[in-house]
Amino acid sequence: MLRLTTVLCAITAAAYLGGCAVGPTYQRPIVNVPNHWVAQAADGRWPADDWWIAFNDPTLDHLVAEGLSTNHDLKAAIERVHEAQSLAKVAGAPLFPTVSAEAGGGRERAFKKNPNKPQRYDDTYTQLGLTASYELDLFGQNRDQLKAANAKVESSEFDRDAVRVGLASAVASTYLQLCSANERLAIARDSLASARDTLDLVRAQLHGGTATALQVAQQQSEAESLAASIPPIETERSRTWDALARLVGTTPEALDVTPSSLMQMSAPVPPTGLPSALLERRPDVQKAEADLRAANADVGAATAALFPKVNLSAVGGYGTVLGLESLFLPASQFYGLAVGLSAPLFDGGKLRGELNYSQARYQELVENYQQAAISAFGDVDDALAAERDSQAALEARHVATVSAAQASELATAQFQQGMADYLSVLNTQRTVLSARDAEVQARLARLEAAIGVFQALGGGWSSSGAPKPVAGNDHGPNA
Repeated sequence: MLRLTTVLCAITAAAYLGGCAVGPTYQRPIVNVPNHWVAQAADGRWPADDWWIAFNDPTLDHLVAEGLSTNHDLKAAIERVHEAQSLAKVAGAPLFPTVSAEAGGGRERAFKKNPNKPQRYDDTYTQLGLTASYELDLFGQNRDQLKAANAKVESSEFDRDAVRVGLASAVASTYLQLCSANERLAIARDSLASARDTLDLVRAQLHGGTATALQVAQQQSEAESLAASIPPIETERSRTWDALARLVGTTPEALDVTPSSLMQMSAPVPPTGLPSALLERRPDVQKAEADLRAANADVGAATAALFPKVNLSAVGGYGTVLGLESLFLPASQFYGLAVGLSAPLFDGGKLRGELNYSQARYQELVENYQQAAISAFGDVDDALAAERDSQAALEARHVATVSAAQASELATAQFQQGMADYLSVLNTQRTVLSARDAEVQARLARLEAAIGVFQALGGGWSSSGAPKPVAGNDHGPNA
């Protein structure tokens, strides 16, 4: 047994011997960074994972937390990470020897031919042993396959993170739309109630001789128009409610939400400058590079498959036909050691085709990575522009609302004094309703623009703190 142990130790030691890698060394592709994306221009703030708290709304915080714990798409993405981790374990197994135990026994009965008297023999045999085998990874094929599997684990993790960012953004945006619909519905109902009160007043004035039938008809038409504007808003609110319920993994009936006022929410302001390193926070860019590193390792594995393979195997143990009492005697030991060499000579172009495929796949993913990086820069620039423009639009809408309210008050006072006709009152009332509704929608656009910046950056930003290192940004599996 000592000799077998020595053989097994030799095979195990060979498992850790470094071979010569024949695949290409990974280098991150160079991406042309826009001139205004310079680290020196940034204010040092870095994205935060819990970016939604910047809106200062506890209901939103609760909904995002619930969505991140119950959403089925995110759970599926988490399970894909577990799948990739399991496959990485499978890919790493060939780097270690395979050892198996074997035990067997039996009884045989045989007859010896004898012309005079046949003789019967009964034999009992017992065998107990170990078998070990190992493929020397001389050209790095197994190591490259493991590197590819590990990169795919990272890719699945970044995919999970992308789903997480997208889910949080969708929950926040849908909740804000629900708040907006709620406010617009309240404005429309208040306006309808005011219009009906005014209609009652005009009717009373008609009976008193201070109003005309035309004014009553005009006010009634205004009230009916306001009533007709409410059902579409209710439908929008119902659809938004259902969408929010799906995002947090529940039914509309079970969703318990009291929408807040958009006026009470904070509108986060992004940093004045953004370093290009912020793109390393974007899960889609990280995933693109992880896929690229996996493809690079696949090229190495396909290249190594063209070279010879060396296999070591050993077997040893105890065997006897004399009974169990003699099984572990020194004379019952057996062992064997074998070395095998195999090299591809002709396979119809299979291995060369697999190498060509892996190389083409790598080049495809280079282009994907370049496109992901370029799209990321564009997404951030577009989101920042939308944030800036939406803020300007909101300020203008607020001024318009204040001006419309003042105009309505003046028109009403002048009408009561006989200095203006009733049509002026109706027009200013319509303007006030339109301005209030437009301001709510402008505030929604401003807050959604902030969500867009968060999503474009792959997360939010904290008030202080240095950039954290990003995992998986080494310069290649063979570096």
